[in-house]
Amino acid sequence: MSAAAVTIPDRVGSDLEQELIRRLETGRTALPVLPQVATLAVKLAGDPAANVDELAMLVDTDPPIAARFLSVANSAAYWRGFNTSNTQAAIVRLGLARTRDLLFQIVYANTTRGLRRYQTQVRESFEHSVKCAVAARAVAATLGLPQDMDYMCGLLHNIGESRLYRIFDAMTPPPTDKAEVKRLVHEYHCRAGAEVAMAWRLPAEIVDACAAHHDPAAIDSPHVRMVMVADVLVDARIAPQRERFAALGIDEATEAALIEALKQSDRSSLRARAAKL
Repeated sequence: MSAAAVTIPDRVGSDLEQELIRRLETGRTALPVLPQVATLAVKLAGDPAANVDELAMLVDTDPPIAARFLSVANSAAYWRGFNTSNTQAAIVRLGLARTRDLLFQIVYANTTRGLRRYQTQVRESFEHSVKCAVAARAVAATLGLPQDMDYMCGLLHNIGESRLYRIFDAMTPPPTDKAEVKRLVHEYHCRAGAEVAMAWRLPAEIVDACAAHHDPAAIDSPHVRMVMVADVLVDARIAPQRERFAALGIDEATEAALIEALKQSDRSSLRARAAKL
């Protein structure tokens, strides 16, 4: 499957929908800029001969990212029994793949700020995406799916939502129909997110996860299926999701294993948090 298959519906909608389509068709509207440090992190993550010093120096040239990177690297989610006080040591401790994941989480978080409206919706979307990233790791490990970009696929699959809210936020006059805004975000966020991933020149697996995570026909794509299952797994924390799991080919025994894997991840974070107290 390909992100190129994601198209705008061929129909006439509301005035707001037509304006959104017009802005999306420009191809560049509200596309967030990817910092150089994140670009380098993607390049180095799969390179066994990568130079950690090069990435550390580049992170340190961006003080806000560097400060946030150290803060999160020393959080319970990444705790390794001791705090680290410099970027290079944090990268060595986390490894390049985890460093890439963390840097993209910071970059994504930065794109959720500065809106006059929709700040709550964008924050909730980001928080859900972080939960999906954690769940995607559990899904990949449990189902034997590729783990090289599991966190990235879970983290970025809904990034189109924040892009669309930013487009609506910039409109004058602002949209007044909240229900219509919500509908359009749901309908167009796959395309909007795939365009972000392509603009950032991310691997095709991430582009496809953004583009097709609501497309049943794409279930045979490992990274897309991983995200689909991760979405359901996150919701299963709140209420049973047997029917949705079954629709994805997940039997009850595998569902139980997935839920336990995610709980184990939660327990590990709690143990790490307790160790820091």
